[in-house]
Amino acid sequence: MTEEAEAKFDKCRNGGTSAVDNPSPRSLPPSGDRGSPTACPQLRRASTPAALPSTHDNISSQRVFKKCAPNNKITLYLSSRDLVISESRVDKLYGVLLVDPTYVQDRKVYGQVTLTFRYGREDEEVMGLRFCNEAVMSLSRLYPGPTSPDKLAQEITPLQEALVKRLGPNAYPFCLEVTPIAPPSVQLVPAKEYNGAPIGTSYDVRAFVADRPEEKPHRRCTVRMGIRVLQRCPVGVGHRGSGSPPRAAIEKPFMLSDGRVRLEAVLDRAHYRQGEPVHVKLSIFNQSRKTVRRIKIFIVQHVDVCMFSNGKFKNVVAAVNSRQDCPLNPGSSVRHSYTLFPTKGSTKNWIALEDSYTKSGASLASTVTRCQAAGGAAANAPTNDSERNVFAIFVTYYCKVKLIVGAMNSEVSVKLPFTLLPTEEKDMGEVMPPEPPPLPPPTIEAPSSDEAPRRAPPERPAKIGATAVGVDTIEPGGETNC
Repeated sequence: MTEEAEAKFDKCRNGGTSAVDNPSPRSLPPSGDRGSPTACPQLRRASTPAALPSTHDNISSQRVFKKCAPNNKITLYLSSRDLVISESRVDKLYGVLLVDPTYVQDRKVYGQVTLTFRYGREDEEVMGLRFCNEAVMSLSRLYPGPTSPDKLAQEITPLQEALVKRLGPNAYPFCLEVTPIAPPSVQLVPAKEYNGAPIGTSYDVRAFVADRPEEKPHRRCTVRMGIRVLQRCPVGVGHRGSGSPPRAAIEKPFMLSDGRVRLEAVLDRAHYRQGEPVHVKLSIFNQSRKTVRRIKIFIVQHVDVCMFSNGKFKNVVAAVNSRQDCPLNPGSSVRHSYTLFPTKGSTKNWIALEDSYTKSGASLASTVTRCQAAGGAAANAPTNDSERNVFAIFVTYYCKVKLIVGAMNSEVSVKLPFTLLPTEEKDMGEVMPPEPPPLPPPTIEAPSSDEAPRRAPPERPAKIGATAVGVDTIEPGGETNC
């Protein structure tokens, strides 16, 4: 055996590797991490004989929403940015507050949920005039936390417990309750273009450092994150097959003419999700001496701004103008189905949209009714204008079928109300902070002579909020005919 072969044999026997047996550089861990227990965490977890419980995996896969103050001294984590108000329950706002105690010192951190109702342009606010009203819906002290351990144990959730464990001893869980009379979030978008603060009803949660709750906080030590308050249909009302479909029928006689025109209309369902088509079935019986010249079908959005006595307007969000099977002569009958897609379009009035966190992609507002209180308060709904919530914006939808009859353009029409439900959207927050792995020994590398050490710029907190498109102050002009 040659000397080269003997050296290769001894090296392999002692646990070493030769240049011939070396694997490719791609299969090796990065330089400085070879042999470290944290160099390949995926392989280390896979080699664990016992897997983690499924509940732990579910919590680790959940997403949270994070927002930092401009000075990065307090950080707000929320499990959800949507609060649901229905007749049976009111969602609570659960979150975790991360505090820098060296900055706060003897002061306190308060949290509040603020309702903002804007009814005019932001750029027209001059000489102290504001087209905006604010109301505090909930206020609580977040830091220091509650002293009673029983109260803290009742409020904390598994997600909050996992966040506190991962963020460290300076993380404090909290829970904010919103009153059940809070109106749902609705944006009002005028026909003319406008860039500014969103018009309508919006909410945000704020955490600020102050000595007293009534003290005006400074901007650099305040966290603001937008949230939405949504209204759901009552318990027991599902999406499909629940409730009888809306149906209407009418017979109309005419002056100086014998006979009548009978119109029957029915929808396929009583509840629709955003983006779903609306199917209308018509049955027309012409038992008069006139001729049915045209069939018109509209889907109308009716908006009621409670702050103004006559702040009501309508928008046509879908329309069909059909001459099929027309003219319908006397003594004839026809049955036909039509399909309409309610969508946001250009209108001459203010249109109500869902409160969105982004500028684009806003859809039509869901149905907002006056029966929005919890615990059976729907039976005590306000009956007159003086008892209504001034910050509420009520939105309803109906389908209107109109027949144009005779040379004088006489009308035969019916209305079919229905409920528009919001789409089920997934949370688009951040993944929960990972568990801190054991730190490897630090390695110090001297910079080269021709390159000075560079520091990465500090990360600035992203602005979370929605900017709507609206213009002008709401000028009640009464209802429009559709």
